[in-house]
Amino acid sequence: MTAGTETTGTIYDIGYRRYDGPRLGRGGAVGAVVQAGVRAVFGLGRSGRSKIIPWGAVILAVLPAVVAVSIRVLAGDLIPELYNYENYLWQIGALFSIFVAAQAPELVVNDIRHRVLPLYFSRPMSRFDYVAAKLAALALGLLALTLVPVLVLFIGRVLATDDLLTAFGSEVGSLPAIVGSGVLHAVVLASVGLAICSLASRRAFAAAAVLAVFLVGGVISAVLAEAGGAFDDWAPFLNPLSIIDGARQWLFGGEVAESPVGASGVPLPVYGLAAAALTLGSWLVLALRYRRITV
Repeated sequence: MTAGTETTGTIYDIGYRRYDGPRLGRGGAVGAVVQAGVRAVFGLGRSGRSKIIPWGAVILAVLPAVVAVSIRVLAGDLIPELYNYENYLWQIGALFSIFVAAQAPELVVNDIRHRVLPLYFSRPMSRFDYVAAKLAALALGLLALTLVPVLVLFIGRVLATDDLLTAFGSEVGSLPAIVGSGVLHAVVLASVGLAICSLASRRAFAAAAVLAVFLVGGVISAVLAEAGGAFDDWAPFLNPLSIIDGARQWLFGGEVAESPVGASGVPLPVYGLAAAALTLGSWLVLALRYRRITV
């Protein structure tokens, strides 16, 4: 019997080496999450089926502007204008609900479900950075529906005339309202959509909840407005799209005949306050939701 045994081992060089390249830090991490989020919103790098809803929504959003410009070029002023800068986003509002319901869950639900958030929060990214990056990604994706189509309408109206400089001079004053309205819609919709989806455990539940808030809320709002009564003036506040349109009218002007905001007796600044409360409330939900997640 031996007094003891001596073990031996071998060290192998498997080729790992320290990273000595640039370290981008917090800004680089946030930018990477935003970039990955935008790619996820549009299904880039994934199967063709993942691209159907986002790109289909973008095409359907831009198509009316293309048709309106084509009619303007062919018929001139003989046919009344189908769309203008004020009513365009209201007319395609249903696409916003579908887009948010389909794409917002892609950004947050799987991260929570598969418990990968501790990897994000390790370093140098904080919880605030993560939420801000996801909001920015969804808002940038929504700009393809809330800003690009109206810009197509703007460019088409300028190019449809013989005197481009005169047409541009007469139309350029609308650009601040066009951009402001597009950003307003994108930020509020992204905030509400992500707040709802952050509370869901599965993507299907998140999508159903978003559709319920937007579509069902819109139907109930319309029914109450038609029924009349003591609270019919406040019925638009059940529909997030009506709240956003009211805030748009208050900030940039331009009444939409189809929107219930004009028929309501509530002052426009109240819609602005409601849009701000809706956005801040969504941010509060996100803050509380991600604060509870342990690293």
